[in-house]
Amino acid sequence: MNAARIFAAHAHEYAEAGLPAFPVDARHKRPAVKGWQFATPQRARIWAADARLGDADGLGIVMGQASGLTEIDVDGVGEAWLAVVLERFGGTPLTVRTASGKSKAWYRHNGEGRRIRPFPGQPIDVLGAGFSIAPPSWREDLGASYAFRTGGLAALDGLPVIKPGALDTGFSRAAEGVQQGERNHALWRYCMTQARHCDDLDALSDVAATWASAFPDPLSASEVQRCARSAWGYETTGRNFLGLIKPQVTEGDRRMDALIDNPDAFTLLMLFQRWHGSRPSFRIAPTAMSEAKQPPWHHTRIARARDTLIERGFVEEIKPPVRGKRPGLYRLA
Repeated sequence: MNAARIFAAHAHEYAEAGLPAFPVDARHKRPAVKGWQFATPQRARIWAADARLGDADGLGIVMGQASGLTEIDVDGVGEAWLAVVLERFGGTPLTVRTASGKSKAWYRHNGEGRRIRPFPGQPIDVLGAGFSIAPPSWREDLGASYAFRTGGLAALDGLPVIKPGALDTGFSRAAEGVQQGERNHALWRYCMTQARHCDDLDALSDVAATWASAFPDPLSASEVQRCARSAWGYETTGRNFLGLIKPQVTEGDRRMDALIDNPDAFTLLMLFQRWHGSRPSFRIAPTAMSEAKQPPWHHTRIARARDTLIERGFVEEIKPPVRGKRPGLYRLA
């Protein structure tokens, strides 16, 4: 995919689904049209027919009453964060993967407002107002597009509302209470707690600007950037002790941690899980695997990786190999 007329090519799909779409600059997450707050399906078609606006690489959707949607935006990479969202807010058939690998979950709007980082320790925003970038918006700088992880526009009619009580615990409006004289320090501490959830300085700067926008007396853009840059320096040099701990790791994380000192064993385990994950048992023949270049290693290297998986409990040997007659029989533990 490329950025060629993304909005023109897909705005009609959202309009047909009754959603108020408008063109956005996906890289900078900025509306490409004035009056986007008043977008309608009819205006989406008009904008898509405009030669300049139709060239936009992103689709924006007005969240809240206009679209009937509330989005839970996860500003942390990894499936563990999406699992946290679905556990807290309830299951939904429609989830989105962003161009940077993060996640969004869509629910039926039920009066939710726009809440930025309402839950301490979790990089989660509640977007019951404002706008969101929707698939298949394209990020030229990342060479990737937004996509539906699960569901699609056809799933809109079956969206549930957010689980009752999910928004109650931990909601905070700390930014609204920050006064002149404490703004820089408060923003710096906030950036420190959020840095671990950001991929780069640009992402952290975006988070900082969003939070600081609620100050009664806003900081200048340069001051916001300075706070973000300082916190990012602490994060990248291992001196950030205010960063918040991530949620429970997945089984994939545990496997990686247990085999991080032996990349060959980890790679072989991933191959076994792909090839034999649904089988009760399977053969491991290092010589045949080497000849087939699956993986493209010498047979002794494959055998060593296999032995590591057995020693560490990831693979169980059912029947040992008989040299010159038959390969061993194994199963995933």
